[in-house]
Amino acid sequence: MMYLIATINERKIECARTYDRLIELGVSPDNIIIDFGFKPSDCPNLKRDYHTVLYRFIDFRVPKMIDYDDDFVYLEDNVYPLKRVEDIDIDKQKINWLGYIFNHKSYIGGFKYIYFPKEVLKEIPTKVQPLRMQHIDRWIRNYAIKNNILKIDQNYIKLYRSESCWGTPEQKKRKEVLKEPLFLADEAVESTIPN
Repeated sequence: MMYLIATINERKIECARTYDRLIELGVSPDNIIIDFGFKPSDCPNLKRDYHTVLYRFIDFRVPKMIDYDDDFVYLEDNVYPLKRVEDIDIDKQKINWLGYIFNHKSYIGGFKYIYFPKEVLKEIPTKVQPLRMQHIDRWIRNYAIKNNILKIDQNYIKLYRSESCWGTPEQKKRKEVLKEPLFLADEAVESTIPN
């Protein structure tokens, strides 16, 4: 099983923390990939900043994950996983949503900690192209429900305090709850992250 941490150059501290946490949980450094994406300004053809995440995932990250011919765990760079996926009872035939900010009946907020079986990954770029750009969490949820391949489990993450405070009052409150026991963004980080 491979782990992909999605990040950008400006969030190296958050990425290092997530990387170090995976090592602490027992994930081999050989099984961790760090993918430095691009900023919205790098994609002038996209209308909204948040479209960049879905565009990067569909056009770049999924093909990269498929090349490894293995199951993948996708994490954002501000995630503090409570368990590694190998220690969670997952459904290996479905997308398992293991980390989120909130989970409503019609929407999941936060594409934070997601397990993708390799067979499901192989279907994403060939079966589906986004007809209109949207938030990645909405797109993946809708795709998985349509194909009956979604399992939403309990939340297995906390967030680092550097997570942005965008969102509705309810979303901001939920993020604060997820951040309570963790670190301040300006703390020094000793990391084993490769250059």
